[in-house]
Amino acid sequence: MSEGFDPVLVEVMKNELTAVAEEMAIAMKRSARSLVAKEGADFSTALTDAEGRLIAQGLTIGIHLGYIAGVMPWLIETFGSALRPGDIIASNDPYGGVSHFPDIVLVMPVFRPSGEAAELIGFSAIVAHHTDIGGRFPGGMGTACAELYEEGVRIPGIKLYDGGALNEAVVELLAANVRAPDDLTGDLDAQAAACRRGGEGLARIVERHSRPVFEAVNRQLRSYSERAMRATIARIPDGCYAVEDLFEDDGLGGAGVALALAVTVRGDSVIADFSGTGAQVPSAVNVPATLTRACVYVAFRSILEEYAPANAGLMAPIEVRIPAGSALNPEFPGAVGARGMMMWRVIDMIFQALAQAVPERVYAGGEGGMNILVYNPDPPSEASAGTASSMLVDIYASGWGARHELDGIEGVTPMAAGGATRSLPAEMIERECPIMLEGFGFVPDTGGDGRRRGALSVYRRWRFLEPGRVMLRNCRVKSVPYGLCGGGDGTPFAARHWKGPQSSPLPPVMMVDTRVGPGEVVLHVQPGTGGYGDPLLREPERVLEDVLDEKITPAHARSAYGVILSDDGHSVDEAATVSVRRSRSQAAR
Repeated sequence: MSEGFDPVLVEVMKNELTAVAEEMAIAMKRSARSLVAKEGADFSTALTDAEGRLIAQGLTIGIHLGYIAGVMPWLIETFGSALRPGDIIASNDPYGGVSHFPDIVLVMPVFRPSGEAAELIGFSAIVAHHTDIGGRFPGGMGTACAELYEEGVRIPGIKLYDGGALNEAVVELLAANVRAPDDLTGDLDAQAAACRRGGEGLARIVERHSRPVFEAVNRQLRSYSERAMRATIARIPDGCYAVEDLFEDDGLGGAGVALALAVTVRGDSVIADFSGTGAQVPSAVNVPATLTRACVYVAFRSILEEYAPANAGLMAPIEVRIPAGSALNPEFPGAVGARGMMMWRVIDMIFQALAQAVPERVYAGGEGGMNILVYNPDPPSEASAGTASSMLVDIYASGWGARHELDGIEGVTPMAAGGATRSLPAEMIERECPIMLEGFGFVPDTGGDGRRRGALSVYRRWRFLEPGRVMLRNCRVKSVPYGLCGGGDGTPFAARHWKGPQSSPLPPVMMVDTRVGPGEVVLHVQPGTGGYGDPLLREPERVLEDVLDEKITPAHARSAYGVILSDDGHSVDEAATVSVRRSRSQAAR
């Protein structure tokens, strides 16, 4: 293929590359050991070219788009000519392009025969969240860690496989330092299998089309994605859109962390500048620079007005400036394990800034991020040897903020996760862990009121059957998701701990470390998300549907939306439609 544009071939290869990345994800999901991987799908797959530029991503977590972009330059610089067929590099270093210790990236160079030497044609990569990585707190996400050294095992970038041979000493060392060794080794095996699947697929594509055609098509795909992003940015009015926020606290219950952002749009390019953000804090809520950039990329990707492949072209028009030593670009050895809570706030700030220019294209405030419960049963006694209980990382979510023409979507993972991850099913949790999931559902009247209603709160209630430690990650513990364009704010989180008939609230901190005994219960309620637009402009039929679906109560319909659904305020059915319209017209007058 010459540099001339062949749209049919470009479309064919685009789909081939995406299919290979998706095959990697399927291989991971079907062969993983941990619940967080095989049920929660907290992983992402990607392919890059020989220079480490992203060329395809599986239909997995959107925010991981930035992880691969962060780790590849470091990996190529570190290993360079030392790479050979059969190698697989492993890393979880937040100061080497990854996110936090539980996220382990595996990268495999892909070669094809070329004369007497092997020719590097690209890389297959996968990042996966692991159940445990050792350290002070189960799960590796405790906010109270002051330095990276407390958070677990740091993998600075090593050959997990060297020329196809597994480095068993490394695996043994890792397994000896984590609380869930079977999960870790099983998921690493699954990641390696996914990398090999990706490598085989990538090599097959290059052999079918030739190396020159492969590179030419990828240039076209990068150019296409860049043009799509530039066109989206160009439709945002030029200007500087600034927003400030105060993040809950320093992760230890102290003063809040000042966050500042200025989004400057000039033509078809944008600068996201976080100057004015507070200094890194002596806890684990700091966000590595790679992840901060990824938040910006995924926020802009979410407002694309046309489909574009996930590749390096999407990032080309976006410049991200983050002051060194700030909470969004900490310096080594700053802890980052609990970075998730502040990470989601960065995405909300991007939308808040863009709402000043294009409110119809962004979302009201989200839940603050997926919540996580980590349960680590105590080690079994000698009398019960051989009956060790599984450690659990339970992920669950409320939903999205409302949009210009759509209600918030309930019960799905945040937009930045791309809907790829999901709340773990009760049946799988109870089969593998000593837990009863006693409740999981929506809380009426909790979505932000508006012409388009925010997503409802989701509650989850666990009963623990064995003693152990629980880490409960809470998001937005001292703030609520914001509404847009006259929409109401969302609702706050709540958490309680039952010991027998007595209960007490869990403190409003972001990662609660709690001892639980047999039969004790923890209840958590996620925030409801923000609404969009004046609630009095919501169509009466939508209000009725919400009441019939038990998403809002008749009393709330009257107080928030000015709609009376029945005389007694208790019984509502389809026959109420007529009175809804009549009362609404009266409310308008």
